[in-house]
Amino acid sequence: MSSESDFDPDVATWKQLADRLRQAIRSGQLAPGQRVPTELSLTQEYQLSRLTVRRALQQLRSEGLIVVVQSRGTFVRGEQERTTVTLGKGDQVQARMPDPDERRRYGLHEGEPVVLVTRTNGTVEGYGAHGVTVVGG
Repeated sequence: MSSESDFDPDVATWKQLADRLRQAIRSGQLAPGQRVPTELSLTQEYQLSRLTVRRALQQLRSEGLIVVVQSRGTFVRGEQERTTVTLGKGDQVQARMPDPDERRRYGLHEGEPVVLVTRTNGTVEGYGAHGVTVVGG
């Protein structure tokens, strides 16, 4: 069993836990689609506070490595096909957290930002931030 004393005191503990979990994902120890250990099990395994564990998981979610599925748990995100969006002159881009309607409309996971592209003709396109590359403009 690991403990907080296994962590470097000069680096934020949540960052070190995020690094360990990130490495487990990249090495395949935690495979795409696999459930991530719960906050409670991580707090017990590493003898850390729930807040520390939660912050580490939030970091991985913001990086697009894990997703939260309502009423099911947190899972390692599978490989996602990337979309490239080319901006025309006058097109505008906004990245932010989606409202519940936008999350449903664009098929986004909880905690995933949306990238909205407003074209000069007024049409709006939405993309999950972890699966889009915007070029031009």
